[in-house]
Amino acid sequence: MEQPVGIRLPKDMLKRITDLGKDQMEDRSTTIRKLVLVGYLQFIKEKASQEYIEGRITLSEAAKRGGLTIWEMEKYLIEKGFKS
Repeated sequence: MEQPVGIRLPKDMLKRITDLGKDQMEDRSTTIRKLVLVGYLQFIKEKASQEYIEGRITLSEAAKRGGLTIWEMEKYLIEKGFKS
């Protein structure tokens, strides 16, 4: 079940989010939910790859934590410039 969450955003960011929502023909709440999801997915992928690079977890664990397949994690690491 969804729960409401209150956040404070700078006026300029809120305007950009509102404009993006208008471009996508979505209400502001839907646009913010999508942006949060995209940010979250990027964050966990980055965190998992960093833990792998630091040698704290295996590649398969990094992929699992990052929500990727092993091949997708390898590709992501290569794109970031990581060389094993």
